[in-house]
Amino acid sequence: MASLLANHIPFEVVETTDDATDLTHTMPEAAGQTFLRGVPVQLNAGNVQQWDGATITAGILGVSDEDAHNLASAGKGYPGAFTPVGFPGTGTTFGSVPNQPAAVNIPEGAPFSIGGTVYAEATENTIFRGQTDNNTGAATMPTKANIGSQYGVSFDANGHAYIDFAKVTPGTNTVVIMYDLDPIDGSIANARILFKFLKAAMQLAV
Repeated sequence: MASLLANHIPFEVVETTDDATDLTHTMPEAAGQTFLRGVPVQLNAGNVQQWDGATITAGILGVSDEDAHNLASAGKGYPGAFTPVGFPGTGTTFGSVPNQPAAVNIPEGAPFSIGGTVYAEATENTIFRGQTDNNTGAATMPTKANIGSQYGVSFDANGHAYIDFAKVTPGTNTVVIMYDLDPIDGSIANARILFKFLKAAMQLAV
């Protein structure tokens, strides 16, 4: 019996239609964000946050290339013009440093943070790959016949995004268009597909 998966493979860039490098950017991260790598993000008051799942028109900035850093304040440590990178430096610290009350210990290999989020911009040239599913629990098996169809994006119970085959009403709940089957998965249950964000859904349509 079909069921909605609890975890889905992160969205990722696979190619561009102009054979150029995909467009990536970094912007200050909103406070308290805990989103995962490979989910749609949006810009809110100049800060990157997880896409709210509801803003269909001009709502998607791109796809996160890293996990969020759960910053105490928006853009904490993000460098301004002609200024150095400030704290926090990393969100993983421990203990205290003798005679240095403002200092912290950083374990080797801790993920670095400059107060921003790296993301792949949603552009007309960028082709992403994402896993399919259906929020009703119905079976999902994309075929060549689905190419050119529009779909929505939903989040699973653990915060990963997936292409939702239950959302198929253009202008109401769709934000992507299927570009092709994934050459690795082909047509199997919950296969990944190649897709592009709809121009109308792009927050910065370029």
